[in-house]
Amino acid sequence: MTKDVPSSAAALVTIAGVTWRRLLRGRALWVAFVIAALPLILASLTRDLDPVAVVQTLVMCLLPPVFVASAVGEEIEERTSTYLWSRPLARWTLLVGKLIALAPVAVALICIGWFLATKTIGADVSSRSMLAFAAGGFAISTVSAGIGTLVPRHGMALSIVYFVVLDLIVGAIPASVQNISVTRQVRLLSGLDDPSAITEPAITMAVIAAVWLAIGLWRIRKLEA
Repeated sequence: MTKDVPSSAAALVTIAGVTWRRLLRGRALWVAFVIAALPLILASLTRDLDPVAVVQTLVMCLLPPVFVASAVGEEIEERTSTYLWSRPLARWTLLVGKLIALAPVAVALICIGWFLATKTIGADVSSRSMLAFAAGGFAISTVSAGIGTLVPRHGMALSIVYFVVLDLIVGAIPASVQNISVTRQVRLLSGLDDPSAITEPAITMAVIAAVWLAIGLWRIRKLEA
């Protein structure tokens, strides 16, 4: 008698649920709360939105690697994927399940931190800036997942270096290469740099996220071999 093959939806729910339980039992969530509070702490010390926005951008670069890259890398490094490969599950559900469970957590903390910090300063919280940081959080989560599959042992560290160092530097270069910077697109979409730019940065972030998701899914398939 053969066992029924679980649907992809059931596999995603299972993987997401296990990921959630691990998150609640671990220390990463508490570390993330501290990181997410940094803009609020700075806002209580200054009434200037610009430095708070800078710190908020750094928080956006830190939280997805802490959640997503570390979880994906841990799954691969501890050979949990080897067990999963022996089950009748679609291979892509491991990566997508992690993203479904963890990316919304990172995005929620990013947006809550920005909302509270902006309110503390006494400024209006624009829906555009909230959307921009949410989109940036999802894009960085996807990139972090991709990096986590490529270098599982050091996925979180390399993801943080990639965004805090490389992505920010590339975004500041006054040339077309800055278009590949997620943080640059977030600033454009939020209206902090160019109030007229909306569609282009949104599409650019979606393309960057799609490319890294494709890389992650390709790597997951290669790990099966």
